[in-house]
Amino acid sequence: MPQRRLLSDRLQRVLVPARDSGLYLVDPDAATATRVPGTGSVASADEGRGTLFLADRSASTLTAVNPADGSVLSSAPTSAPPDYVRYVEATGELWVTEPDAAGIEIFALADEAVPTPRPVGFITVPGGPEGFTTSPTRNTAYTHAGNDLVAIDLLARAVTAQWATGCAGNHGFPRVDDELGVVLASCAEDGAVSLLDLDDGRQLGRYEVGGGEALPAHSEQTGHFYVRADPGTTIATLQPAQNGLTLVREVTVPEVGHCLTTDDRGHFWTCDAEHGRVVRFDDPHRR
Repeated sequence: MPQRRLLSDRLQRVLVPARDSGLYLVDPDAATATRVPGTGSVASADEGRGTLFLADRSASTLTAVNPADGSVLSSAPTSAPPDYVRYVEATGELWVTEPDAAGIEIFALADEAVPTPRPVGFITVPGGPEGFTTSPTRNTAYTHAGNDLVAIDLLARAVTAQWATGCAGNHGFPRVDDELGVVLASCAEDGAVSLLDLDDGRQLGRYEVGGGEALPAHSEQTGHFYVRADPGTTIATLQPAQNGLTLVREVTVPEVGHCLTTDDRGHFWTCDAEHGRVVRFDDPHRR
């Protein structure tokens, strides 16, 4: 399974892209999964305006789908094979990472009954991009690029900062804690993560869970970061602060699983590739 998607507020479901198996919607309370009918290969997915947007890496397409019945509403080609698609609330756009083209392609959605993605821009990210996340309060996107973390102004569509992460190659999605003013960058080995200050990129802390590529997550409800590696057998719950990261607890997980996400119920989720499932854990702490 590809790496994570968090809870869709409108659908109240966790989105799980499962490549050739299509897209699944997971009920975070009942912990049950339902396949969206008719979905083909899905490398990444997001929801915006009540519509699902699916990225097909093999076909280099971006497709708008009705979540109720899986019917295709519209489709558009991407300039290069898409890696991840995200709906950006601040601009009403879809941002699609395209590592082969070393950048992020931007699609506008016309204000009409049928949402139709239309390419309107491209942001060059040398050495990247490798996953990205947005900070609505700062109107900024953060993406990994080589060994660095890059900040991109959502409105200006321009790179505004580039900070060293201390990683020998980055992997996965940066995770932002807007309330604390920090971002967690993740590394391509040792399950390592680096905590950076959002104002100036100073490295505040580092943690290694061990294993392979790091996969991080963050919960606004608990204020915790979570990290596992693939391969790896542990998820570490980390408490961030301006002076570093503190281990809260560890849980044992299936060794191979290339996803990690949270919901708004205080759960965190990871993939179990061997058994084709997602596994839910509870974090009893709240901010």
